[in-house]
Amino acid sequence: MLYQLTKPVAKIAFQVYFRKLYLSHLENVPLDKPVVLATNHPTAFIEPCIMACWLPKPLSFLARGDLYLENPFIRKLYDWYHLIPVFRIVDAGYSNVKNNYHSFDRCLDALSKKRMVMILAEGRVKHEKRLRPVVKGTARIVFSMLEKYGDQDVHVIPVGVTYSNPDEFRSIAMLDFGPPIKATEYTERYRENPARAITELTQELAVRIRSRMVHIERIEDEDLVEHLLELSRNDFPEAPLPVVEHTDAPLRREIAIAEGINRMTGPDKDALRQRVDQYFKLLKQHHVTDFGLLNRGFFKPSTTLLVLLGWLPFAVGYALNYLPLKAGRLLAERLAPSIEFIASMAGVFASLFWMIYVAVIAVVLGTTTGSWWSAALVLVIPFLGLYALVFMNFFGKWKQARAAASLPEGDFKRIFRKRPFFQP
Repeated sequence: MLYQLTKPVAKIAFQVYFRKLYLSHLENVPLDKPVVLATNHPTAFIEPCIMACWLPKPLSFLARGDLYLENPFIRKLYDWYHLIPVFRIVDAGYSNVKNNYHSFDRCLDALSKKRMVMILAEGRVKHEKRLRPVVKGTARIVFSMLEKYGDQDVHVIPVGVTYSNPDEFRSIAMLDFGPPIKATEYTERYRENPARAITELTQELAVRIRSRMVHIERIEDEDLVEHLLELSRNDFPEAPLPVVEHTDAPLRREIAIAEGINRMTGPDKDALRQRVDQYFKLLKQHHVTDFGLLNRGFFKPSTTLLVLLGWLPFAVGYALNYLPLKAGRLLAERLAPSIEFIASMAGVFASLFWMIYVAVIAVVLGTTTGSWWSAALVLVIPFLGLYALVFMNFFGKWKQARAAASLPEGDFKRIFRKRPFFQP
């Protein structure tokens, strides 16, 4: 029940936290079959929570078991939100690993009832644009269904998850759902040679997940790819609304760039890296951005007037919503065991603090004025907060355009001529 009650609130929270959410090919997820969603895992909880919000059926997903052991309240949260604890020796100790048998039985039970189960295919969380080796746990669960319940026609959906920067407020998230891998295609192979079937399914899953995410093969290429992605996003700016879109076009562009760099070697890559580094150094030296150079026409009297007129309501909306959001972020930074957990925990804490904060203000207004109608004034807080988000985006563009417009024409042309072009 709590799962369904908080789902609408979580959907709103995600559309506040992210500037854009691209959820592509959701039609590949069948609603009348047992479904395993196998995904890469760049953050602690964000991608399963996004899926839980936008998939029409309740989603169960595997989560760290050590958190489940530490606190009775956490155990209740796991139950309420369909989290299934998985125990690793490094986190929970050897004595608790045996509890995984019960956890896997819960997965199989959910699948036998044609529910959806999400499995983090890499087995551990790591904040990077790279697919790490896919472990065999997903395949073992799929074939355990065959052993326990017979052929249930389990569909394994490979899901690629890419973030522009998951720790950055108002960033971009892209989730791409691939065509299903049907367990029935591996049934005979499993009966003939279980170990080989598990390996083959795991390898196929890895190939399909990688094809649906930005994968930077070499660590030393990360800065180069990130700069090229920034240039591409500025060449193809997204519409601010709606926040949620069901297209894979932005993801395909970014995958093409990453794979293009993965294929490059030797002098060509070195020359490109030098051009890109030189361009971004020039931008930094002149205190401008690539977006500003491309959009310096955005700085004009009409947009300046909108900035001046919109500043006061922005300040009010920002101030009214700042405290709970900042408190959530600070608490997450203090409690998160690693960087991969910060954004997830900040979202949970900030949403909780914000609801408490608004409720307290409503009670204070109602009791001090003697009229509970005045408590309804709290409804203005979220609307002013949303306005503040829109204004911050508008003001950021205006500020970058102003900096570029203030450049002498000669400097502008000199820098712009250095802008690198990369055709994957």
